[in-house]
Amino acid sequence: MMFVRQIVFIFLITSSGWVAAQEQQYLSQGDLLYNSGNYYDALISYERALQYKEDNIYTHLQLAKCYLLSSPKTRALRHAQKAIELSVQPTSEMYFVLARAYHINNDFDNAIKYYQKSAVDETQKKSVAKHITECQNAKKYFENKINADIINMGKNINTEESEHMPFITADRHKIFFTSTRSAIGEAKRVDKDGMNFEDIYVSTFKKGVWENPRKIHSICSEGHDACAGISNDGLTMFVYKGTNGGDLYVSELKGARWSTPVSLSINTHGFEGSASLSPDGKTLYFVHKPVHSDNRDIYKSVAIAPGKWGKPERINEICTEYDEDCPYIHPDGKTLYFSSKGHSTMGGYDIFKSVLQPNGTWSKPVNIGYPINTTSDDLNFTLTADGKYGYYSSGREGGYGKHDLYTIRFNTETQKEHDLQLLVGDLIDEATGSPLEADIIVTDNHTSRVIATYRSNAEDGHFVVPLPCGLNYNIHIEKSGYLFYSENVNLECATGYSEKNSTITMQVAKSGAKIVLNNIFFDFGKSELNRESTVELMQIVNFLNKNPSLKIEISGHTDSIGNEDDNLLLSENRALRVKNFLIAQGISPGRLVAKGYGSTMPLSSNLTEEGRRKNRRTEFKIL
Repeated sequence: MMFVRQIVFIFLITSSGWVAAQEQQYLSQGDLLYNSGNYYDALISYERALQYKEDNIYTHLQLAKCYLLSSPKTRALRHAQKAIELSVQPTSEMYFVLARAYHINNDFDNAIKYYQKSAVDETQKKSVAKHITECQNAKKYFENKINADIINMGKNINTEESEHMPFITADRHKIFFTSTRSAIGEAKRVDKDGMNFEDIYVSTFKKGVWENPRKIHSICSEGHDACAGISNDGLTMFVYKGTNGGDLYVSELKGARWSTPVSLSINTHGFEGSASLSPDGKTLYFVHKPVHSDNRDIYKSVAIAPGKWGKPERINEICTEYDEDCPYIHPDGKTLYFSSKGHSTMGGYDIFKSVLQPNGTWSKPVNIGYPINTTSDDLNFTLTADGKYGYYSSGREGGYGKHDLYTIRFNTETQKEHDLQLLVGDLIDEATGSPLEADIIVTDNHTSRVIATYRSNAEDGHFVVPLPCGLNYNIHIEKSGYLFYSENVNLECATGYSEKNSTITMQVAKSGAKIVLNNIFFDFGKSELNRESTVELMQIVNFLNKNPSLKIEISGHTDSIGNEDDNLLLSENRALRVKNFLIAQGISPGRLVAKGYGSTMPLSSNLTEEGRRKNRRTEFKIL
């Protein structure tokens, strides 16, 4: 019997030693991963260590810290509570971790209680005071919840890995995002910190469904590649690479292929991150952190030449002593959304908006509210032009992986907040129906200033043109070998959002091709050209100079109101005014014919005002 007891005793000693060794092995692994910033894998090691000793205070504390630094953060609370429960004399760090866990779980009163217990020196007191203020902010936001639904984008988009940094085109046609998944047929690629390398993906919205994403191979390298921003039309992408402390690159979509990313001239030895291009393409908003600074701030830079950006300027009205990140300028050209750890955040990064004022300053940032903002980090918010749908990434519970992409559906009339019109459509050859790539030049008819130049995509002819309110726009589409296309959009403010979808056909520049010159203006019943006609007239001059062999007919047309003889004379005089302007600009009179047709060739019914407006026009035909 004594011998058996000795064997059991030796077995227990040996077994307990093996258990302790296993626990220590997983703790060491967890600490190594934790210190390298790989919190997801550290969680696995600490959870395994806990299986060998369930009452280890240190393991519970480390698990709580890992969950707070990864996801789902709400799981930190159980371990933080357990660490306190097992401790004879809890440390300040334990109280702080418990307070953070209560904060993340939206138990703000308990969070404040334990924050107050955790501060022991002046440095900690400042941090704790900020967190207490965040809890107080959160209580107010929770009481005034905004009307929005947050919907997981589903397994077509999300995986068990991390999907983040979503960017939507203005018309919600495509979404670009970054993922640590492995593309089909590719081996898993892991960085030295144990995290998967990032790649860029795109998905198209068709028939109410997001299609399976595809990796953009022409942009992605062997290292980390992240989509840092996308233009409204989806043809210009800003790419983040971890070179030189973190740099921004730009790539252009040409047909079906993205160009090799080129480093931006704004890059420094510091950090450059998320970027957003204004709708006119002339201002770049981006994140910058100097080499010797702890904070990320939002800067802007104005284009001085194609591919060249002017000296960056910090946007002081929206930057705080804390981090700002993820700027997104809405297609209205004046509403800037961004994430900040300062201002009136409820914890971590919250999403704010600020509006550009007429004097060039920015309004006081406003928190966009709960449930979009949470007590965790809320980043990379992007919004469709109509204001109905937002997109962002979250590590909330119930998802498919570490971080998922979510759609935010606003149930209020948010489109009234954004004054603009979105021109969306496809550009095709009139004869063949084939898609065309062409330049779309947007000009202010009042000042003759070119606002922006866009282009349609060669692969599908698709184009997206955002037009902020307040201007009389000349929309001019031109392509070599084709007759140009003309459209007028005169936008007043305070009318909200509108959208125009159309398929535009381009005619080969040959005999018989004709267009309506929608930006030639006369006062009612008069033949004198208005000043706003100058832009269109000079576009005709440029077209004729590029096509010196062509002869054209300029024709005037009226509605049927009034005496027909008077209408005929008015239409002839208007056509002559246009002809004389072209002659004054150096066009040979022998290339020009001016004719008036009065009301004899209507485009629409003269029984309505809209029909009569269409009938009052000037046309241009190649002879």
